[in-house]
Amino acid sequence: MDIAVFDRTELPVVISALRTVALANGSVSETERQLFEIIAQLHGVTLDLDALADVPADTLRSTIATPHRRKRLVQLAVVTSMVDGDPTPAQEEAVRTLATALEIDERSLRVLHHLTADHRLLVRFDVARRLTGGIFKTAYEEEGLAGVGRVLGPLLLGGGEDPEVAWRYRELGLLPAGTLGRVYWEHCTRRHFGFPGEKGGIPERLVFHDFGHVLSGYDTDAEGEIQQGAFQAGFIRQDGFAVLCFVLVHFHLGIRITPIAQAERGLFDPQRVLRALARGAACRVDLSDRWNFWEVVGLPLEEVRARYGIPPLAPLVDGASAGRAAAPVA
Repeated sequence: MDIAVFDRTELPVVISALRTVALANGSVSETERQLFEIIAQLHGVTLDLDALADVPADTLRSTIATPHRRKRLVQLAVVTSMVDGDPTPAQEEAVRTLATALEIDERSLRVLHHLTADHRLLVRFDVARRLTGGIFKTAYEEEGLAGVGRVLGPLLLGGGEDPEVAWRYRELGLLPAGTLGRVYWEHCTRRHFGFPGEKGGIPERLVFHDFGHVLSGYDTDAEGEIQQGAFQAGFIRQDGFAVLCFVLVHFHLGIRITPIAQAERGLFDPQRVLRALARGAACRVDLSDRWNFWEVVGLPLEEVRARYGIPPLAPLVDGASAGRAAAPVA
């Protein structure tokens, strides 16, 4: 999911449209203002938010002309509606009006509706289905029902034992210090995380998430997980927004989606989360899509980061360049 997709002429229109969503609940909060500022920074632009004029629907359509940019604008509007906590019906209506004007059918509008109606169970179902749909589809296409079982077993049943697979991951601890594989082994061992093949260990198809923590440098506490989720949303080329929506709902709105982590409220920091998203979008590899990490586990971690184009964890100096992915992504 790329984030810096608009040009300089489009950005004032984009921020104005997002401000309309924010104003639907009465005012633009400081957190919403920070969100708009970081979006502008990631495009290399500085805007006077108070000087922006409202944009008519026909101007919006003519300015934001491509479907990809229109979709990203609607998705950013969904994020805007969640920034201050629980979205209001007025904000939902503002997002729907925007989506209609741009002729975009965004799946997260269904989640937004359930949020405003306080249908928490339906929120959990819709977010989880979108989040895991691609994983189960790929598992079924490649391995049939057995592949789906190898994902569900460790997650729901505490099973998934495969000694041969487990030993392959444990042996990563024998690699030289500082290599990707060794740091991954240390990451999991220090936290008592089960390896694939161990009882209750993470399924192999999801191990890219822990490798992603290592590559990104984000911790596994709640604050780290929301940033890691944004980083993951960035590098995923097909529907990365599903992951961003998940972490916002789980770690900011307090609705538990996964049994692995406790839900939290109020953890969305626009600067940290969107910079994490930009770092993920800059990654040249979609780690979730058949990434063969075994080819690079013996390389120094910093060499892998450089090879993949992952910007440093320090605050971005050139936000515009760091936010652009290597290729168009969804």
